[in-house]
Amino acid sequence: MVKHVPTIEAAIETALNEEITSVLVDISDASLGTAVARLARALPEVCILALSVDDQKAGQVVNCARLGCHGIVPRNTSLEEVVRIVQAAECGEVALRANVAAQMMRALAQTPRVAGSERLTECLTRREKDVCSLLCEGMTNKEIAREVNRSVGTVKNHVRAILTKFDLPRRGAVNNYIGQAQHAAAPAASRVRS
Repeated sequence: MVKHVPTIEAAIETALNEEITSVLVDISDASLGTAVARLARALPEVCILALSVDDQKAGQVVNCARLGCHGIVPRNTSLEEVVRIVQAAECGEVALRANVAAQMMRALAQTPRVAGSERLTECLTRREKDVCSLLCEGMTNKEIAREVNRSVGTVKNHVRAILTKFDLPRRGAVNNYIGQAQHAAAPAASRVRS
C-alpha cells in the first residue's frame, strides 16, 4: 500500500497507527533536515529513504545518513528502480555508485571517534543501560519487555531515550555505536593480530 501524507507529523501519526515499513521523504527542501531526523527518532523501526538526492555529491549522501535515512533515491530514478531501492533498504542494503561510496567512506573516516563505552553509557539510567545491553543483543522491544519485566510501551520510551542521548537515528545503530566506542577504547596492541 502506498500513501501520501503532506507533513512529517502526519507521517509519524500514520506510521504509529498503521503497519508502515518505509517512508520516502522529499528532501529537495534543505529545511527538512531536522524534520527527517525527528521522523527517524520517532520511528526507529521504519525504513526512511530520502528522495531528490544528488547522488553525485557525497556530502548530500552522508548528510542523509546522519539524519537517519536508510537509503537514498537519486533524482530521475525510474519507478522500477525506486521499488528496488526501497526493497533493498528494507533488507538493510544501500545501493550507491562506487565513487559516491568512496567519497562517503572518506567523509565518515574524518568523523571523530566516540569515547570509551564505559564513559559512553554514563549518561544512561540503570534501566536504560539494561535495555541498551539487550538492544545490542538484537532483542525486539517485546523480548526486552519480557526480560526486564516492563511493558512494551515503557521499553519503547527507554529505546527512544537511548537514541536521543546517543544522537542516533534508529535502534540498529546502537550496537555499531557501542562497538565503535569499545574499539576506540581498546589498547592498540590488543587490536593487532599476530
